[in-house]
Amino acid sequence: MGTFGTGPFSSDGAIDFLEELAERPPERRAAALERMFLFVKDKPELLGREFFPDEVVAAAAIVAASLPGGQQFDERLETLIENDLAPDARLGAPAPELASIALDALLFVAGPQGPWHQGWTSDTNAAEARDTVAALSQVLTLAGGELDDLEPPDGI
Repeated sequence: MGTFGTGPFSSDGAIDFLEELAERPPERRAAALERMFLFVKDKPELLGREFFPDEVVAAAAIVAASLPGGQQFDERLETLIENDLAPDARLGAPAPELASIALDALLFVAGPQGPWHQGWTSDTNAAEARDTVAALSQVLTLAGGELDDLEPPDGI
């Protein structure tokens, strides 16, 4: 039986994904992630055969780790690398252009009724998984420019 946790890199599938991504040069990883996100969008019926929810969550977290506000995801990757639990699969540069499609793919697999949320063994795990998705969504939303103006209006 494999490991499956509530963090974006807390499953065997996520670690396997990191290993595959790390085989590419850092400057080519963003293009690989973009292809994955577009594949999820264009071929959703292949969920569970060609791509898996934990891989998509990990991919979204790699993008988030490169963005402002994504330090917690970058720190988790750094910890995995330092402890020889995963290779360095981080992007060579921030990828804000991927934020929107990463968010779409994330919400497909890990939205409120998404398959990533199926089968948690406790209410605590389910809540932690929702918190992971909320944190990822926030970073990706802000970086994707989906919030028009983060500064309060004058006079407030």
